[in-house]
Amino acid sequence: MSRLISHAPTPNASKSDSNHASAQDDRTIQASQSSHTSPSTFGKTLLLWALASLIGGGLGYGYTLKISQAEANRAETKKLYELRTYTALPGRLDALNKRFRDHTTQLFAKHGMTNVIYLTPANGDNKLIYLIAHENEAAAAASWKAFREDPAWKAAREASEADGKIVEKVESVYLNATDYSPMK
Repeated sequence: MSRLISHAPTPNASKSDSNHASAQDDRTIQASQSSHTSPSTFGKTLLLWALASLIGGGLGYGYTLKISQAEANRAETKKLYELRTYTALPGRLDALNKRFRDHTTQLFAKHGMTNVIYLTPANGDNKLIYLIAHENEAAAAASWKAFREDPAWKAAREASEADGKIVEKVESVYLNATDYSPMK
């Protein structure tokens, strides 16, 4: 007779416990097979139970995954976005991009701002447009205050403006994601 159920002893189980459990498994299998079920029916029943467990476990995992994703989406929708447009002085866009690339984005992250995207117009307009995210308006205000007071920011700004001012105008607007936005 071949074994249909294997028993792995627990790490703390003694050899006699393992032998006892193995003998008990054998008796259970023999009793199941000698009762009103044939060996093939018993195997089919065991297979059905295994499949039901796998399917049930998979559905539970999927349900958990959907709940976790929904919670993540809900947390994302609470973000406050800030769209900022910097108009650079003529010929100074490269210096502005260098300052952002080398210093500003890291300082934003240091002070709790999330860097989302940085863009320049395809038509060659002298602008840097970017989107950052904050937890809320109070967090945005605190982040900007800490950023402006940071000695590393002051040094980066001073060094980048050694040949003259870079920015002509800054525009900023706070935004909330719509319920149908793919990015929340």
